[in-house]
Amino acid sequence: MAFEVQQGQIDNNLLITLVGDIDEEAVFPALTNLSGDVYVDLKAVSSINSIGIRAWIMWFTEMPSAQLNFINCPKAVVMQMNMVEGFLPQGSQVKSLQVPFYCENCDEEKDIIFHVGKEILIQGGQVQLKYNKDSICGDGCEPELDVNESKYFRFLLNGGQSQAA
Repeated sequence: MAFEVQQGQIDNNLLITLVGDIDEEAVFPALTNLSGDVYVDLKAVSSINSIGIRAWIMWFTEMPSAQLNFINCPKAVVMQMNMVEGFLPQGSQVKSLQVPFYCENCDEEKDIIFHVGKEILIQGGQVQLKYNKDSICGDGCEPELDVNESKYFRFLLNGGQSQAA
């Protein structure tokens, strides 16, 4: 899927929406003089490769005055947050991310958006999940987290609570 960057507004702040594959063909536009809160919606990012990671890091380092807030982070991006040093810009915050579940009864995979501070809590240096299984699946179902919890949420602890607030 072709990569594009869209701009809009959210709560009187700039909203940047990234769409498609972040790869060797992704072109990040020049955005200068950004300051204050900037929200980056990643829900429509389908994949990211090593060349895309490099472009990502370079682009976000060009925004030192902006307070970056990442929302709707898909699994592909969360995995990079955990593996690549410097992937999350210094001082940025992850506000929400997709959490993969699998329900054996329904034989379905479901990606549910969890918010840091609501369904994802950081207490005593540990990530704790707080959610109702019934809100993920139907009655009688037992959806299970479809990732290794300690590895998937590790990025929230690595950068301290400044990333997770």
